[in-house]
Amino acid sequence: MSFSRWTLIAALLALPACMHGQSSCLNGLPDTLHSAVEHDNWKIVQSGDLSEADQRVWSNNHPSDCAGVAAGNFSSKAKQSFIVALIQHDGQNNLLEKVDLVYLKKDKPIIEDAVTTQAIATPYVVWRLPKGRYLGIDGTKASISRDSFVFEKLVGPASQYYYQGNNLRSFVLSR
Repeated sequence: MSFSRWTLIAALLALPACMHGQSSCLNGLPDTLHSAVEHDNWKIVQSGDLSEADQRVWSNNHPSDCAGVAAGNFSSKAKQSFIVALIQHDGQNNLLEKVDLVYLKKDKPIIEDAVTTQAIATPYVVWRLPKGRYLGIDGTKASISRDSFVFEKLVGPASQYYYQGNNLRSFVLSR
């Protein structure tokens, strides 16, 4: 066999290992919701999308969490909902990110903006905080009766978001 055939065989044998390394973490996000949010070139943030430094911080602080999906009871509209961080390249080498609240209602995907689209240098992550009392960096105190989520640039400030009724509120977290 020629060298090029051996190279092709080696590449084909390595493909499953590469694909496994790129498998997405969806934190239980149902396929119907996954396909509903990943459209128009938006994709769910994965730990591989983070910078090397952010990947280290993420894996040390959140070893079993997904960088772009948090599952919980965020909204009064559904018992289980998901917070999904999505990124997209805008065609001019700019990276955009948004965060959606997604859930199923009568077996249909419902998608609501949680954090509007913003230009970023590197992706932020999302993660769940259980209901409880929290203190913001400015002294803001919040007693939160549902799960809340953090939208965070790992090396920088973080904001905690929570639904109070149907209104989304937020504050900057203290560290």
